[in-house]
Amino acid sequence: MSTRRIDVGEVRLSVTEAGDPSREPVVLLHGFPETSHSWRHQLPALAAAGYHAVAPDLRGYGGSDRPAAVDAYAAPKLVGDVAGLIGALGHESAHLVGHDWGGGLAWALAGTRPEMVRSLTILNAPVGVVSARLRREDPAQRAKSWYMLLFQFPGVAETWLSQDDFANLRQFVFDDAAPGTFPEEDREILVDALRRDGALTAALNWYRANMPAASWLRDPPDPPEVTVPTLIIWGEADSNMGPVLLERSAATVTGPLRVELLPGVSHWVPEEVPDRVNGLLVDFLGALPAAT
Repeated sequence: MSTRRIDVGEVRLSVTEAGDPSREPVVLLHGFPETSHSWRHQLPALAAAGYHAVAPDLRGYGGSDRPAAVDAYAAPKLVGDVAGLIGALGHESAHLVGHDWGGGLAWALAGTRPEMVRSLTILNAPVGVVSARLRREDPAQRAKSWYMLLFQFPGVAETWLSQDDFANLRQFVFDDAAPGTFPEEDREILVDALRRDGALTAALNWYRANMPAASWLRDPPDPPEVTVPTLIIWGEADSNMGPVLLERSAATVTGPLRVELLPGVSHWVPEEVPDRVNGLLVDFLGALPAAT
């Protein structure tokens, strides 16, 4: 694997990649509060299967640019980064794989720019407007989303997450996964990335720009249809995302759809069951028509 920085338009993203750049691109998008390191198990597996696997540190994270303004993290800009990355790699389209926030971006690009998405693989990530609507309608999902409200408060959220050597963040992330999912070395890589100047605030700005408290009172628009071939891999033991999010997100797919439920698996699917994810992903991609 190698790392480089790529100009995607407004910002430069640090990307980790594996495989032959002349092969079909698979772009893997991480979530909060991780970096491209979250795909450390998938990158070599995809390269071995004959793909060019590319995992960026998304805007604000890791080695990528961190704009200071909250509105620099609004969804259209984040989705634009993904589109810009595909173009900067020399392609008009790519296979997208997304987890958590990265899955939200993948859903959005597939729904609004389907010509750029050869296929879509989602790991425990709802369609954005589906999530917004369910936070209004469902008290159970609203309770599961408590942290999104906490994250709206500048300074307060940063202090709560980082105090006592990131004790609350460590509990929020690591204690939710099965034992062994995050070895000590990987825990420190994640935390060290958030210690960088402005990194924690940048990560929280994703929530502040797109999920302000006032938005919880507004009825969001209908989600766009997703017409591209889609695979959803869903850990059913996710403590923050209920099954209705999966059901309503899957209902937006009008193209070919495959859903794989993983009983007993937490939100951190790519790291908790990497071999299972790799097998499903390579099988799904391998069954698609070859790019012309």
